[in-house]
Amino acid sequence: MTNNKNLEILVGDDAFKEIFVDQIFNNTYIPELKKGLSEYEVNVTTDIDYKEVIQNASKYDVVVTDLDYTGYGKGKEGYEVVDAISKMNPKPLIIMCTSSDEYQEIEEKTAGKINYLAGAGEGHKFDDLLRILIKHYQN
Repeated sequence: MTNNKNLEILVGDDAFKEIFVDQIFNNTYIPELKKGLSEYEVNVTTDIDYKEVIQNASKYDVVVTDLDYTGYGKGKEGYEVVDAISKMNPKPLIIMCTSSDEYQEIEEKTAGKINYLAGAGEGHKFDDLLRILIKHYQN
């Protein structure tokens, strides 16, 4: 059976600066995502620069953004990503994927702009991201 539906996903996160995170994501999470969405031809691109995420977002079906791109847990660049992408037409599916526990602030600043918040669940934020993507596209 050949896949006839492409799914282009852009994941912006400064964590990919760490080689082991990048390797784990590529060697564990992407194969799991492809397995869970076997009816799609899934292509995942990662980026560590929020400005590039904004610039390239229109090429993707799904844009996933971290909240903090500084590596220090203090940045809020993800809000700029969400604000810019939410104005696009057509708008890709937008997922905020963060380890931040500032859920109330995130919900207030992204209300009506994002489709999902990943990272608020159990386990690692990327586990939550996969669960969300597979559930969304299997429906």
